[in-house]
Amino acid sequence: MRRLLEQDAKVIALVRNPDRQSQLVLESLVERTTVEQGAIDDASFLERVFQHHRIDVFFHAAYGADVNQVLREPVECFRSSALSTWIVLDLIRRRQPSCIAVVSSSDKVYGSQDLPYRETSGLAPTHPYEVAKASQDLAAQSFGRVYGVPVAVTRCGNYFGPYDFNFTRLIPCVCRSLAAGEAPRLRSDGRFTRDFLYIEDAVDVQLLLAERLAADPSLYGEAFNFSYGEQIEVFEIVRRLMFLAGVDAQPVVENTVQAEIRHMHLSSEKAERLLHWTPRVGFSEGLKRTVDWYLTFLRCPQKGLPAEIVA
Repeated sequence: MRRLLEQDAKVIALVRNPDRQSQLVLESLVERTTVEQGAIDDASFLERVFQHHRIDVFFHAAYGADVNQVLREPVECFRSSALSTWIVLDLIRRRQPSCIAVVSSSDKVYGSQDLPYRETSGLAPTHPYEVAKASQDLAAQSFGRVYGVPVAVTRCGNYFGPYDFNFTRLIPCVCRSLAAGEAPRLRSDGRFTRDFLYIEDAVDVQLLLAERLAADPSLYGEAFNFSYGEQIEVFEIVRRLMFLAGVDAQPVVENTVQAEIRHMHLSSEKAERLLHWTPRVGFSEGLKRTVDWYLTFLRCPQKGLPAEIVA
């Protein structure tokens, strides 16, 4: 939102449950942002939003990647990811057919297969989160190619950066432990590998794709991978985070993950070739900025953070 506001855009934020965590993100922006409260999979709510606002670009990034929560409530994940995409794109088709849509899918839609993942690779999801995102992904492709809706899909590496309070994720979890002076606890065996994308580079990706959709109808329904192309082991990520934080500790390996993909690695060649994309920040600088932000934020008592964030 900050980047859009910097460009003098009128921003409408769809917020399901305005809790303390979302308020921390919105508090400096709310005076310049219209907040509509409702569920993204509620067709009547979205009808009202489209009735009351002229929407030029719709960025659909609903449902966080808390894999444990998804295992507890898989239908909610499907509604928030897949069903909501059908509703949004059909509203665009019927009400505002010139509205551009950028749908955030996931690298996890590829499942376990030969690396690196390319857009020509088949989708092979297994985990309920992966299946929901793949359904969302395919819906966007369909509306773009069949109905001519100006929509495209991003499949990004693991996002990381400030204001990520999902502490089931590796980098926020480790940073919180380091800020508290505790040994990091790993859900995996430490040998999983992941590909990453810093949040500011991810924002650039969204804006770039929206701009290109406005100029090039041949991109309607296309999917694009975005990542740094670095297949990094969990232990190596933890080592880098500890080095940046100036902490020396032995990680605690819990190895409790269920049904997660062991190795992930994206090729961004298509985005580089067709969109001329190159990351502005990069992995090393992004990781440094992220550690600095968490250590400052979590060690700052005047923030008055809720227990679910600092605990």
